[in-house]
Amino acid sequence: MKYVNFCLVAIVSLFFMSSSIKTEKTSTGYYPGEQIPNIVLSGLEGQHLDLSEYKGRKVVLSFWAAYDAQSRASNVQLYNYLKEAAPDVTFLSISFDENRNVSERTALLDKIDLNSQFCDETGASSAIYKEFRLRHGFKNYLIDENGVILAIDLSIEKLKELI
Repeated sequence: MKYVNFCLVAIVSLFFMSSSIKTEKTSTGYYPGEQIPNIVLSGLEGQHLDLSEYKGRKVVLSFWAAYDAQSRASNVQLYNYLKEAAPDVTFLSISFDENRNVSERTALLDKIDLNSQFCDETGASSAIYKEFRLRHGFKNYLIDENGVILAIDLSIEKLKELI
């Protein structure tokens, strides 16, 4: 009788433990080796961004916001490095500031060409923000000529190695 009760308790416990285990894979955005999804936005200068139009070129895609000092600094460093050392690599930057003027003035203050700057004014509510899981921190991506992600969270040193 003790063994029956023990087995019954063990089986019920295993049932509850197994039902609480998550079976779906949690995603935290996109990773190297994966195809980057298409992004369509309008820019600070009225230009149009359709990421699929950049196939055939290497692209550094940087997500940032003026309120996030680390992403802003990274955005400036990547822009300056690519402008000087790798002009054949296209730099595209997407801000998630909810005020377009904040994005524009910040880019001007940071001396970044506005033609490479785009703003998603829906901020953290944005489909792009959610799809790339940016609530865990802003990221940047190196994308090859075929739209495949080569690297994420680039430093200048890492970018020098990859280009």
